[in-house]
Amino acid sequence: MSSPKTSGAGRDAHAISDTRRRRCRLQAGFAALALMLIAPAGAFAADMPDSGGYAPRFNSWEGFYFGAQGGWTWASADFGNATQSMVNYMLADTELQPIVSQWTSLPKGSTGAASYGGFIGYNFQWDDVVLGGEINYNHTSIGIGATDTIGPILVPGANLPDGSTVLYSVTVNSAASVSVHDITTFRARGGWTSGIFMPYGFVGVAVGLADVSRFVTLAGTTKSTTTTTTPPVTTTVMLNLPRDPQSQVQDGVFAYGFAAGLGLEVALLRNVFARAEWEFIEFPNVSDFRVSANSARVGVGLKF
Repeated sequence: MSSPKTSGAGRDAHAISDTRRRRCRLQAGFAALALMLIAPAGAFAADMPDSGGYAPRFNSWEGFYFGAQGGWTWASADFGNATQSMVNYMLADTELQPIVSQWTSLPKGSTGAASYGGFIGYNFQWDDVVLGGEINYNHTSIGIGATDTIGPILVPGANLPDGSTVLYSVTVNSAASVSVHDITTFRARGGWTSGIFMPYGFVGVAVGLADVSRFVTLAGTTKSTTTTTTPPVTTTVMLNLPRDPQSQVQDGVFAYGFAAGLGLEVALLRNVFARAEWEFIEFPNVSDFRVSANSARVGVGLKF
């Protein structure tokens, strides 16, 4: 007895059914594998404490913070008017006073030194905007000095009633130095958050502690020529200035100025951040001369 034959339509139905079963088994296998991978990650996330975590868990810059920092400071001092008030005092009530006291007696100087210190502040945050205030302190050892000699320079004097003409020959020798060793800035800050990054800018007032010294001495002659005689008579005498020389040494002088700069903070942990910044400070008048400083520094801080 011959076996019954299967029609073509039956064979096609069987093939479709097998294909569907294999597809279902494959999908079930992928789903099981996905569950095996997801389950441990979910359990690890559930076990992580809320008080710890890495930078991606950092969600706010608001609150108190403090930290330590270090860097390098480049400073310059303009000594052009450093001895002006002293020369003005030496030549008081003379016809040389309004002329010689205006001379630029000393050049500029510059130097660089390491600096280190700390900071403390408070941030307020509204969405991506951060505003706050900070006190920033740095200790450094910036020492700048200059010495120079001007002259002899001929300065015509007024004609005397007896017909004599006067010609002065003046030489000014001067020196000045400044050493800035402590700088504190009181800043207003503004920043913009982008994930774990916060670029910021700041402006504020600066207070520095400095040691200052300056010295000046003036030498020269007075030449008087009488034209009413024949032949003319010329008389030369040394300048006699009872207040010459002048010197001044001051330790612990307070200098006042302004500060401005830019920086970037990066969250490392939930409460730990690092920063890098540039700061410009100018003291417009430290015993008649101007001091400015540019600082680049890095730091690390703790936020509460």
